[in-house]
Amino acid sequence: MTILHNALLDGKAVDIIIDGNMIQSIGEPRTTDTSAVDCTGLSIFPGLMNMHSHAPMTLFRGLGDDQPLDVWLHDYIWPAEQQLTDQLVYEGTLKACHEMIASGTTFFNDMYFRLPAIARAVEDSKMHARLGYNIFGDAEELDRSDVVELLMHPSARVEYSIAPHSIYTVSPTGLRRCADMCQRLHLPMHIHMSETQREVDDCIATHGCRPWELLDRLGILDQLGDSIIAAHCLHLSDHEIELIGRHGITCVHCPNSNLKLGSGFRFPMTELADAGARVMLGTDGAASSNNLDMIEVMKISALLQKGWRMDPTSTPAAAILNMATGGRSIAPRQRADLFLAPVKSLSDLVYASHGESVAMTIIDGQTVYRK
Repeated sequence: MTILHNALLDGKAVDIIIDGNMIQSIGEPRTTDTSAVDCTGLSIFPGLMNMHSHAPMTLFRGLGDDQPLDVWLHDYIWPAEQQLTDQLVYEGTLKACHEMIASGTTFFNDMYFRLPAIARAVEDSKMHARLGYNIFGDAEELDRSDVVELLMHPSARVEYSIAPHSIYTVSPTGLRRCADMCQRLHLPMHIHMSETQREVDDCIATHGCRPWELLDRLGILDQLGDSIIAAHCLHLSDHEIELIGRHGITCVHCPNSNLKLGSGFRFPMTELADAGARVMLGTDGAASSNNLDMIEVMKISALLQKGWRMDPTSTPAAAILNMATGGRSIAPRQRADLFLAPVKSLSDLVYASHGESVAMTIIDGQTVYRK
């Protein structure tokens, strides 16, 4: 049992008792237990969820900086990835996990390859993760028994998804094959969507429709619905927003990466939420965002919305935290995935902090980081 003594929860001092991996109770600060963790001056928040990442790419931090997306991928990233080994992927992922933990992130939703090596790093770090099996081309590897065996055996810390890279690197046949396997194994689909204007223009030229209309034409939206997690979603038509919202799809805003790669900045956050979509936040990989700091992502997300809408009331701090935590709360019978920071308010966390401000991170009731 762990007692967090005198922590600030919504500005009020409390004692939080954790039993195993669950919050048992929350009450006024009364404990005299000498083993209690003194949290005086620290506010407590639900653990952050990084909903789009490529964890091993900490190895490529700074590679191909200041290049457009297509050049960055073809000339820098994809050639470098050909040099990777299982051990390098493990080490890169473990580095990413430690970076995320030290900045308050307790769960990440990833997309990459060499998943057994990534899973081993997640287990060793004590994080939680959903690992997307990255797919290109016609997705023929989904017919392999070893791939199916991997995807069918999650653990307490690691779950899986199928992750077709994008509509421009996976064929319509491959996209359908991915959707069928997701449905068969009851797995989410994780995909990059509508990241650049060029992606949209090329899709119209090749298929005669926009990217989300292509998925709809293939029957994938009706087939998978709210089990689709789509990163970026910057360049959307009103019809696409309606499609996304009607199916309850999760759209992940990655502002740092989008700005760095010049992909765009007018993420239709309010429009997607109003249509019925779930909006969450992510860092993308450290090769494009250069860090995995979700607190920085919260600030940039909020400022961008206020800026391009010219409305300072748009996207307040509470709404941003909700997107960064998946709406998780700190309450009895909730899993004890938490972080603490020396701030007096949520506004201070979002607008006046960064990942290095985090003082303590708790995952499954265990203190995995303490500054």
